[in-house]
Amino acid sequence: MQPPAVPAVPPDHPGLEALLRRMGEAVGIMDDTVFENDKFLGFFQSFRPDGRGLDGVFDELDCGPELGQRLERLFEIAGDDRRPQGGRDAFFLVRSPEPIDPAVVESKAVEWTERMAELADKLGDPEAAGRLRSITKHRVLEGIAPKHPRQDHEKTELLKTFQNVVEQLVTRISTPEPFAESLRAPFYFISCDAGVRDHLMWPLYRDHLAASLVGVDQGELEEPFQPYFDLWSHGVKFRVYQENQVDWYMPRL
Repeated sequence: MQPPAVPAVPPDHPGLEALLRRMGEAVGIMDDTVFENDKFLGFFQSFRPDGRGLDGVFDELDCGPELGQRLERLFEIAGDDRRPQGGRDAFFLVRSPEPIDPAVVESKAVEWTERMAELADKLGDPEAAGRLRSITKHRVLEGIAPKHPRQDHEKTELLKTFQNVVEQLVTRISTPEPFAESLRAPFYFISCDAGVRDHLMWPLYRDHLAASLVGVDQGELEEPFQPYFDLWSHGVKFRVYQENQVDWYMPRL
């Protein structure tokens, strides 16, 4: 016999409790199961293709309007979730990306890695910053991106830096309220891409990061993730097989 399930308990933060209840109401969940772990994986998929139904969910957050604008742009870029062969996408994919010039891909790739190196420095990881700054070439290719190696011993140190450090940098930003931590998993599940997640959630981190840096205000803090999101919106993916080179794959249109 299975032991009885432990009832879900509301968080000890009125604002977070209210947010989780609003998220639940938006998808028809009206009970305390909204407080269960991972309850909202796939939350944003419920509002495809146009995002209707999300209105008001994040409005009570200080950065709610900006979160809403970014999500609106996400739905616009991803478009219809119906697959050509039938069925629906489990994640947000850009199936009909706009063309992009290879020179722009290279420029944005350089911009992104430079900004991530700066962020690593700001968050106290000079080793990761140095490894990102050691990139000497961004190679732009066309076609389907191959898979990264799965075995740790087959990965370059640069790839490990991207996977183990860059994808987790935002977790080092101290936020006094629990919203970012609670929303990180639902936002990641949008496309299973940390760069997309972190761009969409940047308004939740920006002011707290600026406040922790001497002599920096919100207006001077450049978003690190925008160049990456721009590339993602054109269907561009990156791969790392060498210590000082990143390959960027543009889709064939």
